[in-house]
Amino acid sequence: MATVLAYKTSLLLLLALSGGSVAGMTYYYQGQTANMNNEISNLGNGITSSNGQIANLTSQISKLKAEIASLNQSLQSLPQVNEVPRNVVIRVEWVNTFNSDQDRFYPEYITVVQGDNLSLVFISNDTSDAHTFTISLSFRGLRPAAAFQLNNSWTGLSSGPFLTPTNTNFTGRPTGCTDQNGNSVTCSTQKANSGTGSTGDCNNTAPIQPPCDLWSTGALGIVTVPGVYKFFDFYHQKIGMYGWLIVLPNKGYTAG
Repeated sequence: MATVLAYKTSLLLLLALSGGSVAGMTYYYQGQTANMNNEISNLGNGITSSNGQIANLTSQISKLKAEIASLNQSLQSLPQVNEVPRNVVIRVEWVNTFNSDQDRFYPEYITVVQGDNLSLVFISNDTSDAHTFTISLSFRGLRPAAAFQLNNSWTGLSSGPFLTPTNTNFTGRPTGCTDQNGNSVTCSTQKANSGTGSTGDCNNTAPIQPPCDLWSTGALGIVTVPGVYKFFDFYHQKIGMYGWLIVLPNKGYTAG
């Protein structure tokens, strides 16, 4: 009897221990399953967020493509002419006589045809501030960063209130000019023989400021790409001193 009793006791103990082990294993795997479900949920949220970002990026790309298509359509809708390209000299002046009482270009709109070979004369007689004629060379098929620039500054004139530091008077002859290929060149700026003379300084601090008539010239070169191009004054663009060069498509132009 003692042997049977010992056997039963051992069996019951083994079953008890086995049951406890199964319960622990079950609890462990339940925890692991919960953790895995959380990771799957987080991954799903990440995928949803990424899909949202991709959809937003796709929308932006679509809008950009639409804008490019609209721009190309606008360029195609420009009136097309059939003219023999010409050598064109453009005269642009600084003025401050409009109702706005602000610096402006005259003319503000210049129209030429594809293939024209352009030269520019820039005239300013501001007794106080310097002015530039600056334009991107995209109309020549060059990179947008390449620019043509004339600089009508002179000793005794100011850069104006829109640069830092403001209203700084120039102490030397003009610099920063570039040619039809965007290369740096010596500025062609000259001073008319008035006031302090053709080689004298200007003086915008005088109670009565003397005339400071300046003019400069440069070759813009052959315009090859139809479109509308902004030209501006580097010192005073913020107050509206800019204009537009309009290049019409020309059937009479043959690329060389």
